[in-house]
Amino acid sequence: MKIEDPVISLSRPPLRSPRSDSAYRTNGNTKMSELEAPSVLQKVNFSEEGETEDDDQDSSYKSIWRLSQSQDFTAHEKQPSVQSSGYQKNPQECIEQNVRMRTRMQNDSIQKSELGNQSPSTSTEQLQNESFVKRKWGWWPLCLITILALGTFWFLHTPEVDTAAVQEFQNQMQQLMTKYQGQDEKLWKRSQMFLEKHLNSSHPRNSPAILLLTAARDAEEALKCLSEQIADAYSSFRSVRAIRIDGTGKAAQDSDAVKLEVDQQLSNGFRNGQNAAVVHRFELLPASSALIFYKYCDHENAAFKDVALVLTVLLEEETLGTSLGLKEVEEKVRDFLRVKFTDSNTPSSYNHMDLDKLNGLWSRISHLVLPVQPEDALKRGICL
Repeated sequence: MKIEDPVISLSRPPLRSPRSDSAYRTNGNTKMSELEAPSVLQKVNFSEEGETEDDDQDSSYKSIWRLSQSQDFTAHEKQPSVQSSGYQKNPQECIEQNVRMRTRMQNDSIQKSELGNQSPSTSTEQLQNESFVKRKWGWWPLCLITILALGTFWFLHTPEVDTAAVQEFQNQMQQLMTKYQGQDEKLWKRSQMFLEKHLNSSHPRNSPAILLLTAARDAEEALKCLSEQIADAYSSFRSVRAIRIDGTGKAAQDSDAVKLEVDQQLSNGFRNGQNAAVVHRFELLPASSALIFYKYCDHENAAFKDVALVLTVLLEEETLGTSLGLKEVEEKVRDFLRVKFTDSNTPSSYNHMDLDKLNGLWSRISHLVLPVQPEDALKRGICL
């Protein structure tokens, strides 16, 4: 039996199926896809029955050759089939190139996913910061509008009672100025400004208004009339007269009894709606009884702060020169009261006046000291 040479059998023309002939053809070379390679291999392996062993051997060589060709085609599926140099790449190089390409694609996908994961958080933080800034600056206009509204309300809604009281007081003082033309302009200007300021002050007021008027002997009647009428002008809006306390004739009385009497008159009057009081001849009160005015004339702890007290002191001098300044007049009154209220023979005690207590009392009643001049038009006992 003659055995054919395998080399000679390989030189035979390869068998082609109709499907493989119609495969993709480029420059005379056949190109097969990975999906078609198994089917071709299967057709080659399973040939028709009746072929000889030699044909089977030939077909096995053919299948080996076709399988190697299909692997080359598969490795170079995405590469040009014919290079300019005529050299085809090694399959190992193609595999390494594919690995590098896959690694690069995976790295790109990881970077994109990281960027995608960071982007929402970054944008969220930016949105939160922008929202915080908007909320922070958004409160300022609201606060400003509230402050302006409160200021406007406070300015436009000043209590009508205080406004009417000030207007009535101004009217009464204007009438007194036309009647008592012998007085210095300082008396009207200072007294009106002082009492008007107290009427205009906020509620509750911090302290009472204390006005001290003084005069020489020739102006005793004017001192009495003006002190009462100024106190009445302060309370004119309430249509009530000011409380009147006269120190004349009380010097010889018991100091404790006088203190109790003065205390009751003032407290009862202020509680019953009177808001002004005049105390004539303050210097004639018993020295220790004058200590009751600590209670009513204190700057911060006065029993009644929405009130005005007008005190009068009649000096022993016959006349008071108009050339004296207000500071000199104040010193005259202070020295005079020191002589009247302090006595070296009187023991120092809680119920008696001494120099320290007098200085404390003076600081409370000397808010404003003004002189009164005589009025020729006055008749004894009759005010203008």
